[in-house]
Amino acid sequence: MPFAGRATNYHDLPIGLGRGRPYWRWQMARNLRPVFALFAVLLAFPAAAQEQEREPDPDTIIITGRGERVPIAAIQRQARDIAVRQGSVFDTPLARFEDRLCPGVAGLTDDAAALIIDRIRANARMLGIRVQDDGCEANFLLFFTADGAGLMRRLMEERPDWFQYLNSGQKDDILAPGPVHVWTSVEPRTLTGMPIAQVRDLTRPPVARAHASHSLIYTSTRRDITSVIMTFDTDDVAQLNVGQLADYATMRGLAQTRAAGGMEVDSILALFAGDDAAPQRLSEFDIAFLRSLYAGHANFPAINKLNDVGDQLRRLAEEGAATE
Repeated sequence: MPFAGRATNYHDLPIGLGRGRPYWRWQMARNLRPVFALFAVLLAFPAAAQEQEREPDPDTIIITGRGERVPIAAIQRQARDIAVRQGSVFDTPLARFEDRLCPGVAGLTDDAAALIIDRIRANARMLGIRVQDDGCEANFLLFFTADGAGLMRRLMEERPDWFQYLNSGQKDDILAPGPVHVWTSVEPRTLTGMPIAQVRDLTRPPVARAHASHSLIYTSTRRDITSVIMTFDTDDVAQLNVGQLADYATMRGLAQTRAAGGMEVDSILALFAGDDAAPQRLSEFDIAFLRSLYAGHANFPAINKLNDVGDQLRRLAEEGAATE
């Protein structure tokens, strides 16, 4: 603010006559002090406005990887888009693992398989999921094969009892064209974990009896993931590393999610979307989504979990700032 600076200097040197300064210059500066003050206000105003613009917007979140603000609405919209859910988001919980997890890998070398298993176990522990010891019977199985769709189709033909509670649309989703095919077995249970019998028709609806299960906050039942079978077509994963594959399997298997491309927020789910820069690991959004899913009770309605993703992202940002 050069004008304000000159006005201040002139005002501070009223005895400038003794230093050879003409009196009329000092007098003019003194008379123009209100003008200089006005200039100072006008020049400072844009800066103040810019400072106001830099203030945090409560409706946005800074994504560290991108270094930009993302609207909360976009985060919640993406959370809803990727979540595979049954029924109303207000009445039905999202599915998640409640039993102990035991990952297994087939179709890779022992070293590569061990790395993927260790990474999935580490991701599960990060979310508070209980993990079984080595040598357990796998309930989270990854197959690396030349024809994943063909393998899933054979399973449906040879073990129809595994898929008996899926409708035709759900089976079509499993066999849809793509490099990855996922079948997630979900079992309805009471809020205390007792299995609820499933039926294939609408004439004999299942009945569950439980005490103190009525609430306006949570549902009387939950949806437990009991097993996951996931296939990867080997031709499509040749250029990927084991970390990417393990994190992708984590996001597709520990939660019922669908692959997507062109998303507003970075996600490992875009691994096979054909983008130039493939994601290398679980993104902040992915971690926030999984943390929201596994936080609190398993029988909270889906809307509670989906709306909490933004808050989980904020907590991640605060945790990152605390460690710097």
